[in-house]
Amino acid sequence: LSRHGRVHRPFYRVVLTEHTKPVKSGYQAVLGWYDPINHKQDLDIDTIKSWIEKWAQPSTRVAKLAFKVSSDNFFKKYYTEKDIKRAKKKQED
Repeated sequence: LSRHGRVHRPFYRVVLTEHTKPVKSGYQAVLGWYDPINHKQDLDIDTIKSWIEKWAQPSTRVAKLAFKVSSDNFFKKYYTEKDIKRAKKKQED
């Protein structure tokens, strides 16, 4: 995710980049956008899938956003869901 926007008004672009380059300057392609304030996103799911099949690895947040948009279990293996109720129950015991 590459952060853009103003102070207290973030806007993120989902970008393809090498892990050694800075996200702001060295990206190869823009794969979508995400607005956390309004909870809106627009992702190119087919392109993201094709890059993952070519050994690119999505960040946890990008995998969650892609799963939310597409409901495709392909993205679920790139993040772990935390069950809040289970965690609270373990803390109580």
